[in-house]
Amino acid sequence: MKILIDTNIFLDFYRSNSQPVNIFNTLMEHIDRIVLTDQIIQEFERSREGVIKTLKQKFQLESKLDNFSSSYLQNLDEFKELIILQKSYKAKQKEVISKIDEILKNPSLDPIANFFKEFVNESIKQQTILYTDDNLITKAEKRKKIGNPPTSDKYSVGDEINWEIVLENLKEDIIIVGRDNTYSNNFTFLQKDFHKKTGCYIVDLTESITDALGKSGIVTSPELVAEEDKFITEVKHYNEFWKHHSE
Repeated sequence: MKILIDTNIFLDFYRSNSQPVNIFNTLMEHIDRIVLTDQIIQEFERSREGVIKTLKQKFQLESKLDNFSSSYLQNLDEFKELIILQKSYKAKQKEVISKIDEILKNPSLDPIANFFKEFVNESIKQQTILYTDDNLITKAEKRKKIGNPPTSDKYSVGDEINWEIVLENLKEDIIIVGRDNTYSNNFTFLQKDFHKKTGCYIVDLTESITDALGKSGIVTSPELVAEEDKFITEVKHYNEFWKHHSE
């Protein structure tokens, strides 16, 4: 049984406060179970920059301090201390932003990008990456025009290409790890589509890598399950956190 992990699952590691080292190590240990396509690799590499830039923008808005103007406050020693702290804060904020810019320019400084690179390199070594060709792109474009899921936005056929790669190459049951509506809203259709084209089954759709590993027969520790559960909760509240604090 294979496990198909949606690109956004990898990108979500940028949106969590948790350190995903243990999850990364578990994926490396069971790399033979993971479906990796050239489309997923390209999606991660081109989307990584956008995710980090969005994080940078939100950090700049969240960490902005307003200036105070009051002759009364300016005579208070405590206020003078606050002004000193504010200047120190702004200096440190610039250091953080500078580090983010440095990481954007040099992916080797990015621990998540480094993991993904290692994951890709090991998959290349084991010759397990599934590749796109012109025929699959044609099928993906047809899928887009017909309106069959999975569905990317109106400007691309990325999800469609990835699905056609899977249909073309996999001849065993799979579990999908994804949080996008394109899977959850169309799960029954995708199950039928996969079975019709491959003769095999989509066993389940889950948000959790450890859950997928467990259902494929790989036992993971309760600690790792709890760690990923915390990670998923943080990701779900990511946008809510920034929105709440910015307001």
